[in-house]
Amino acid sequence: MDKNALELKPKSLSHFIADEIRRRIWEREIDFGERLLEPDLSAEFAVSRGSLREALQILEHEGLVVIKPRKGTFVATFTDKDLHEIYEARLLLEVFAFTNAVPQLKESDIQYLESIKQAMYERHDDKWIELVNLDLEFHSYVVNLCRNERIIKFYKTIQIQIRTFLTRLAEHYVDRKTLYAEHVELLEAIKTKDLPLVEQKVREHIEDGVQRLFGQK
Repeated sequence: MDKNALELKPKSLSHFIADEIRRRIWEREIDFGERLLEPDLSAEFAVSRGSLREALQILEHEGLVVIKPRKGTFVATFTDKDLHEIYEARLLLEVFAFTNAVPQLKESDIQYLESIKQAMYERHDDKWIELVNLDLEFHSYVVNLCRNERIIKFYKTIQIQIRTFLTRLAEHYVDRKTLYAEHVELLEAIKTKDLPLVEQKVREHIEDGVQRLFGQK
């Protein structure tokens, strides 16, 4: 959990349902393009259709599902073009954010990033989604220190889709310690505060993911 996060209000029932459906999409229990049957989900979660629809509207706002009038609700279909656009948006935002945040980092910030890196090493045999969560925690922490509220907001709006992109990389990281190693290099660059080096490592790390996904590596 981000140490700068504010105390959150208790989640509503619809948010809990959205969390579970989101998890199933990320863990490939539900695939891209699959139809979500409201009667079945309503019965499974033992909730009213109203609560379920609120959950689906949350997911629609995030771009994870598409609600088609008189046809039903479907998990969004992320094409290769969509995934490339997510990658490009992430690259643009993170290169800017990291090069602006790094000069401001304190020793306490470095220690926090160290703790995330260590957790990635200790949990490399866990489910892939757990490593993805740590990966994004590392990157989000730095982005949130870039002192540009609009960049931070833009990054938050696409974070769900970035996570969706990363969950598709599971089978492309046969050795999960590789992801840890990439963050070791990135953190070492951050410690130097050498901005061209930081930019290089951010680019290499993000580009590595897209190369793996599209079989270029």
